[in-house]
Amino acid sequence: MNARPTEDEGRTADGKERLTPAIVEALKNKGLSQSDIAKQYGVTRQYVSWIKHTYGGRLTPRELALRHFPFKVPVEMGNTSPFKRLRDHGEYVATGGVGMSDDKLQRLRSFYRKLREDNLVVEFDPSIPPIPGVSNKGGWAYRERLPEDGDLLIRVNEFTNITDRGRNIWRFPAIDP
Repeated sequence: MNARPTEDEGRTADGKERLTPAIVEALKNKGLSQSDIAKQYGVTRQYVSWIKHTYGGRLTPRELALRHFPFKVPVEMGNTSPFKRLRDHGEYVATGGVGMSDDKLQRLRSFYRKLREDNLVVEFDPSIPPIPGVSNKGGWAYRERLPEDGDLLIRVNEFTNITDRGRNIWRFPAIDP
């Protein structure tokens, strides 16, 4: 039995080099984004992310924080302002704002100000209909803060799965951006 690899191992059926965790890591270290890598290899950005998560690639601070994202959000409800601000908040908590754009940081400041000044929390429930100015896809609403919300940014309901670590992430930061 020959244990040496054949010439076509590590390649796809059409002869292209197979995308591996090592290749993803090397390309990310060269400064390529997951989207860039996906385009180069003819795969989706989600596939590149799957390789990283499945095979233990180095995760960004944002990805680490999002492992504790408290909601399972359908794709169509993910391209909404409340989702993006919570995602950016997770990144801010993980990085202290290092590497985040000025635009993201400004949007976060406005988000925190709105929640504080209007005494609100963000609620996710896939049955919430679209609300103009909040989410044209539905699923999201700003609700008046209740005592049981504590200092969380979110309303805990039947659609929330908040981890112990998540309880520390999804609250107002000690220092605003």
